[in-house]
Amino acid sequence: MKTETLRLFVVRHGITDWNRALRMQGHTDIPLNEEGRRQASRIAARLAALDAPLDAVWSSDLSRARDTAEAIAAPYGLPVRCTPLLREIMLGAWEGLSQTEIEARGDGELLQRYRDSPAGARPPGGETLEHAWDRMLRVRAEICAEFPEGQVVVVGHGGTLRALLAAALDAPVTSMLKFSLVNTSLSILEQTRNSHGSVWRIRSVNDTAHLLC
Repeated sequence: MKTETLRLFVVRHGITDWNRALRMQGHTDIPLNEEGRRQASRIAARLAALDAPLDAVWSSDLSRARDTAEAIAAPYGLPVRCTPLLREIMLGAWEGLSQTEIEARGDGELLQRYRDSPAGARPPGGETLEHAWDRMLRVRAEICAEFPEGQVVVVGHGGTLRALLAAALDAPVTSMLKFSLVNTSLSILEQTRNSHGSVWRIRSVNDTAHLLC
């Protein structure tokens, strides 16, 4: 009985000025800052030292993720596969705003409800948690269909990448809120498949050892 193993290296993008200022980013295309570019170089060096080569690098099409992915792909000479399915949760009218500015526009109570239970509240014009979850599982399915085995990097955002971790546990949508992923953290997921079916396992979560060097 043949067993196929797909390993996903899940990487959050490097830090941006808006991350540092605690501004809501969502779909707004904010670039990496100098520190973020250094972080991207460090995770790239770590993944360049793997025992087996990467087969593909997938990324959100937003520049902070794409530039992180390009740093990772460069040592392998791989193209970056960009898709909007891997974007952050879209935050509507709150994008670009700090907590103080959100409260000043009269959304303080809504912000608190969103932080307490994002599944039951959302920013004005924003995306639902369920919609973000669905598109993350769609892109996971696309990757698995193309790469039944091998090693693939997935570069994305701190909000939506958590769906991949929760789904690996067969946990509900709201369980993704239990994970925390810092900038350029590495999480590793594995799917094994054989004639009896498939199983996902989490090998590591939010590993930042490469940033301590």
